[in-house]
Amino acid sequence: MGTPRRGPVLTAVAVGVAAVAAVVQYAVPSVVPVLERGPLDTGQWWRVVTPLLVQTLGWYQVVMNLVTLAVVGAVAEPLLGRWRWVVLFIVGTVGGQVAAYAWHEHGGGASIAVCGLAGGLVAWLPHDRAGGNRWAEWVVVGYVAALTGWGFAGVPGTAVAVVVAAAVLAVAHRIALLGAVAAAAVLAVASDLHGVSLVSGMVAGAVLTGLAARRPAPAAR
Repeated sequence: MGTPRRGPVLTAVAVGVAAVAAVVQYAVPSVVPVLERGPLDTGQWWRVVTPLLVQTLGWYQVVMNLVTLAVVGAVAEPLLGRWRWVVLFIVGTVGGQVAAYAWHEHGGGASIAVCGLAGGLVAWLPHDRAGGNRWAEWVVVGYVAALTGWGFAGVPGTAVAVVVAAAVLAVAHRIALLGAVAAAAVLAVASDLHGVSLVSGMVAGAVLTGLAARRPAPAAR
C-alpha cells in the first residue's frame, strides 16, 4: 500500500518547536512547573498538552527526545503521509497522558508522541508494498527495544535489548516486528507510559492500515 514520498515537513516543525521549548525551559526554569503534568482539578487544562514541551528529567531527556522525534518522525512522515502522522502523534500523546494521570505521574516529555508514531509504523510496515522500508524497520524495532531495555534495566538493559533486536531483525524482520508488539505490551502491563503510547499507536496504525487496504486502487491509464 504505497504512499507518495514527501519531505518530513511536519517532523521539522515539531523538532523546531521542541528545540525552542527546550531553550526556553533552561532560560526560564520557572515555566517548567507551569507546563508540566499536574492536577487538572484546578482548571489548568493546558496541562493536557503542554507536558510535551518540557523535558523534566534533564538534558539527556532533551537530547534523546529531540533525536528520536527527528529520526522516527522523518521515517514515518514519508511512509504514512502527513495526516496519518498527525493522527498517530495525537494518539500516542493521548494514550500516554491518560495513563500518566491515571497513575498520578507528574513530569513531561515528548516521548509519548514519538511512541505513537513508532507504534503506528510497527503496524503499518508489514503491509506496506512500496518496498525499501528496511531502514524504517531498523529504526522502530531499535527504538522499541531501547525503551524496553531502559524501562527494566537502565543503560545496560538498553544495550542488551538493542543488540538482541538487531540480531533478530537481521534474520527475521517479521519476528522482530512481532517482538516489538510484545515488548510494547509488556511495558504497558508494567505501568510504563511508553508502553501505553506504543500500544495506542499500534492500534491506531492497524486501523489506518485497514482503511488504506480497503481504498480502491487507481484506475489504469
